[in-house]
Amino acid sequence: MSGTDLAPIFAYVDACAKATRLHELGTAARDYYRTTPLRMTSYHHYPVFGSPDVEDNLRVVTSGFPEDYVREYNRQKMWRVDPLVRLTATATAPFLWSEGARDPSLTDKERTYLDWAFKAKLGDGVAIPVFGPRGRNGYCGMGFGVGAPRPAPHVIAEIHWACQIGHLAYCGLISRKLATDAALSAREKEILGWIARGQTNNEIAETLHISRNTVETYIRRCYDKLDVTDRVSAALRGLALGMVD
Repeated sequence: MSGTDLAPIFAYVDACAKATRLHELGTAARDYYRTTPLRMTSYHHYPVFGSPDVEDNLRVVTSGFPEDYVREYNRQKMWRVDPLVRLTATATAPFLWSEGARDPSLTDKERTYLDWAFKAKLGDGVAIPVFGPRGRNGYCGMGFGVGAPRPAPHVIAEIHWACQIGHLAYCGLISRKLATDAALSAREKEILGWIARGQTNNEIAETLHISRNTVETYIRRCYDKLDVTDRVSAALRGLALGMVD
């Protein structure tokens, strides 16, 4: 990949825009990254707190990493002690894995993880933060391979763009599906918005000039559709799904 050969990333941008299924995004990403110096790629997606896709297991998708390493990383939920995951969450630009390994804030558990990862002979790579709507962020760990030279800055910049483009495309597909699964009527969204603003049922009824019983009926419908049982959870889920401004 040269500084003037932008055809691969243009094709990737086009593929991301046209993708309607997650497997289509995955295929487009693999096709693009084959044109780069990368030998290993990983994508960590952080669901928004309150969203229905929040779960104990962080979503990690990898390609090119040693199978034993990936299996153990997932089995032991190593993302909890992987310092690159933590450091990337507050980063605003890509940084080398080797730079993260020298960070003075590393804990003992994080250093133990790095010792284990070093034995897997991954070589160096670049950690890339990606950002999405309503805090739906992520981390891309992109490995160069053992003994491989560090790519030129413009190459890393292009990979950074590709990671961000792919992440936003993924967020778009996920968010549309989740919002569709929990579709609310205009009135239900309106009442959910007042709940998120802390209004009581009586206050909502007065604001909308409807009865308290009607408000309670709408709230029960919101709970059922959002799969929650209380006001706080409903408000958080509504915010995560973009139903509350």
